[in-house]
Amino acid sequence: MNSTRWFWGILALVTLWKVLAASKLGLIFDECYYWEWSLHPQACYFDHPPLTAWLIASARMLLGHTTLAVRIWAIVGGIILALAGRELGKDLFGQEAGNRAGVLLLLAPIFAGNALLMTPDTFLIPAWACAVLSAWKGYRDGGSLAWWAAAGTAAGIGMLSKYTMVLFFGALLMLWVLSPGKRRTLLPGVMIAGVLTSVIFLPVLWWNSQHDWVSFTHQLHHGFRNEHRTLINFQNLSDYSAFLIVLVSPILGLLCFRTAATRMKDSRFLFLGVFFWIVVVFFGYSAAKAHIEANWPMAAFVTALIMVAGDWENYGAGWRKTAIIVLLIADLGAVLGVSNLLLPKNSPLSIRNFSPDLSFMGKVPGLSLLEAPAKQGLSDFQTRIEEFLGPEAAAKTIEENFRISGADFICLSTYQLTGVMAFYAPSLEPLLWLPDHGRSRFPWISDREWAGKTALLAAWPRIYNCSQDLFSEFSTQYPVLIPGTRSPLFLSIGKSYKPENATP
Repeated sequence: MNSTRWFWGILALVTLWKVLAASKLGLIFDECYYWEWSLHPQACYFDHPPLTAWLIASARMLLGHTTLAVRIWAIVGGIILALAGRELGKDLFGQEAGNRAGVLLLLAPIFAGNALLMTPDTFLIPAWACAVLSAWKGYRDGGSLAWWAAAGTAAGIGMLSKYTMVLFFGALLMLWVLSPGKRRTLLPGVMIAGVLTSVIFLPVLWWNSQHDWVSFTHQLHHGFRNEHRTLINFQNLSDYSAFLIVLVSPILGLLCFRTAATRMKDSRFLFLGVFFWIVVVFFGYSAAKAHIEANWPMAAFVTALIMVAGDWENYGAGWRKTAIIVLLIADLGAVLGVSNLLLPKNSPLSIRNFSPDLSFMGKVPGLSLLEAPAKQGLSDFQTRIEEFLGPEAAAKTIEENFRISGADFICLSTYQLTGVMAFYAPSLEPLLWLPDHGRSRFPWISDREWAGKTALLAAWPRIYNCSQDLFSEFSTQYPVLIPGTRSPLFLSIGKSYKPENATP
């Protein structure tokens, strides 16, 4: 069997399917939010560094106002990840292992999804892979300092995407400690990489210095706040442990930990292992205090899957077959799920038909739109499905109600809904406002020009308690059904806006 042909065939097939899915599948909340960023390029943003917005803006110039413009760089990032992982695996373990590593990085669920939806993780991961590849070529015997310059450049690109790229240098520090025979030659390369990364990262530092370091402080609070005021939160740690096993499919996850724990005496596995363990331990510490999202530790599994590819023949035949079967089942389920979301609204097989029908509300005495979701026992899974299916309809419903309301501008409940409106109701983008920390998230909006004017307030997918201090008059929120979704839209009117009372 020619593994090289398999690699290129799978890469081509996966890429073609992603292009189709990316162009047809509705944007999720965060993608809409980053679209709003791309309309107003900055050196940094409240939540993250600027690369996500810059990439979307560049794609918009070529592909226009389309979902593919938002996601095309995600697909490119997935290709870069597979190629970099394949090259690193080949350099460390040979051609067969390299092709295997590339395929695993293409098909692992977390990386497959990351290479379809556009988020800050989208370019963090290929940048991480390229930085590790370059670092290996510089670290090995006879490696040129030019490879360390390449590593620093890749790490700088990663830092422009997400701050957790800094863990790459934590891994290099660990590698320096664990490589006593190479410390003298390793130090100059790491310093070159660090200087280049810092230079590339300067725009983010400058922006934060002009905005009270808000982006840095937000992320530190987001990742390390003690939510339950306990020394160690065991529930969070339990959830985190589960994430670590299932991110790349359960059996592969176990194999990642097995190899990372048992093969560290081999210098090749040691090199890869430090980039795995630094991420796992860092987010483990964070999980002891705060809730960890499943995507946060995903960078650990770039080198973990390459280790699995290199250690493949040392697993039993049963483990190898089971790992492949479980991985393919997970991928098939994801493909079928996304394909279902692409079905026409009137298709009897569409998952929309399995969402609760709220049309009965108002016919049942005592059952209101506010109460119906709880009565229906709706799951988080259904809510996530609605995130793909509902934004366009929600935006159009808000737009229709705004046109007939006589309001001057629109106040929205969340930054995600602000992004939804920016993408799906673009003519209203200049009239959007977020009263809750909007000046930090959207500094290009000047809400003071609406002082004394009337706003339509819109909340979705859940009710929002807007401060009464923002308006001299504030009507009661009333629910409006959104076609094809289970979550009603909540609207109200606020008169005589008081910008001085908005949250900065």
